[in-house]
Amino acid sequence: MDRHLIIAGQGRAGSTLFYSMLRHTLRGVHLPETEMSAAALLALPGDFCTKRPNDILDIDQIGAAAKGRKRIDLIVTLRDPRDILTSRHDRVPDDYFCSADACYTMFGVAAPKRNGPGLIEVHQAIIDVAQGPWFPQGVYFLKYEDLLADPDAVQRDLAAGFGLRFDAAFSATRPPVQSWEMQRAMGGDRPLEHSRKGRWRGPEHRDRILDQFTRFPQLLDILVALEYEPDAGWFDAFRAQPPMTGPLAEGAAPAAAWRGSGRQEKGES
Repeated sequence: MDRHLIIAGQGRAGSTLFYSMLRHTLRGVHLPETEMSAAALLALPGDFCTKRPNDILDIDQIGAAAKGRKRIDLIVTLRDPRDILTSRHDRVPDDYFCSADACYTMFGVAAPKRNGPGLIEVHQAIIDVAQGPWFPQGVYFLKYEDLLADPDAVQRDLAAGFGLRFDAAFSATRPPVQSWEMQRAMGGDRPLEHSRKGRWRGPEHRDRILDQFTRFPQLLDILVALEYEPDAGWFDAFRAQPPMTGPLAEGAAPAAAWRGSGRQEKGES
């Protein structure tokens, strides 16, 4: 039976970078150059891989369309929610791209609109899908931090868990020139940047973190559920710190990454 590999989950979580790695190393699978929904290609014969973060909200429809026609597998993209909430995009220069309750969407050259699902809604959709009927084989949870820290370990996981074949190591592929659409999704063509991890700690983002976690305290539970923090104590300490003044010292230590990505059997949390 043909198969379809779906990449979906949180936006601003490295899905475009990851998809680019796959496009230049994965063998025997068709990967469209542009972002598109899995549903658009299910009727075509052959093995495909697509990436569209918001497909996580459409898994029931995708699963129903694929039933009896293709096997579907899912890679869920994740990232420290604090970094998602402080992510910016060059097409939305005056606002943060993703919030707890809404996210900007972009279609073609039209102006971005703040009408997409927020981080909390997407997180709940991820839980529902992981506990649902479409992936009895389990799903693969890919943390952006792990992709940066050890891309080859991620690649080995995918080869072992999904039986995928690769022509080259993720780490050996230089960041390729992206299509215009992929560059737009990434906010411009750029190499791997480890400094982007833990940037929420920057003093310029203090008000943003205080606002989001005060108005949406469920974000604290999400951080713990994803094991980015053991409890909510970090926020108490963050609020107690006086605002920083003056230039931020270079080389500040980024937030620690949790090495916890990988296959998770259905029902685990």
